[in-house]
Amino acid sequence: MKKFAGLFKKEWVLYRTWLFVGVFIGIMLSMVVPYLIRRFSGGFAWESQSSFALSILVLVLGGFFSILQFLASMRHDIKNKEIWLHSTSSIAQLVGVKIVFSIIGYAIFNFIFVSIVIYKVKDAIIGNFAQLLLLILFFVAIIVFLQLIMFVILLLFLALNLQMKHFIGSFSIVITMVAFFISMNEWVKFTGSKFYDKIFHHIGIRLTFLEQFFPRLPSFQFNWGTMYVVEEVATIIFVAILFFIATKWLEKVVLR
Repeated sequence: MKKFAGLFKKEWVLYRTWLFVGVFIGIMLSMVVPYLIRRFSGGFAWESQSSFALSILVLVLGGFFSILQFLASMRHDIKNKEIWLHSTSSIAQLVGVKIVFSIIGYAIFNFIFVSIVIYKVKDAIIGNFAQLLLLILFFVAIIVFLQLIMFVILLLFLALNLQMKHFIGSFSIVITMVAFFISMNEWVKFTGSKFYDKIFHHIGIRLTFLEQFFPRLPSFQFNWGTMYVVEEVATIIFVAILFFIATKWLEKVVLR
């Protein structure tokens, strides 16, 4: 645990500026820019609409910003592979700390700006403070979990890019990007197929019981749907396997 804390502190010292800059830019886009629009255009309605739209844009851009921070951290260590060669920690631990740091920073970022988005539509929401807080945490948890999966996938394709770079040089990025988009397209097709449903859609739990814990939006009907235990467990196992494969592959191509 002390080793993990030390590695995490190192990431914090090197990349905390990314978090601060991200939050600063987000606040400028979601709050200051709409105010300036109102100030110089005199259109309050437009200020309200643009403020909400820019807050949503900030959440989207935050995901890309988090990915850039993670890749910058990985690139720094890959270029200085002596860091990994002389470390007493495994590459899985070194990379894992980077993912945890990026995820925590991304969670903080999303908590701030999901709160801002919900605050801006608070008049359309019926619920108490506890329900609003639970709604914010719910959205943040979903976004962060999806980002975690994205980090592991990026790690796998980063290893592929480094492997291909050894053979074809800088053109490897083109091959990697093509492979990434083809893989994502095929994955979307697979998860939407009847075959996928037959394998993973078992032990379903209806989530409608959660409605009582969340605020209501009269103008928006949310479909809670069903959570399938087999699918969720399979997803966790799949992500863990991908992480293991990616770190082992990365270790091989970086330390060869």
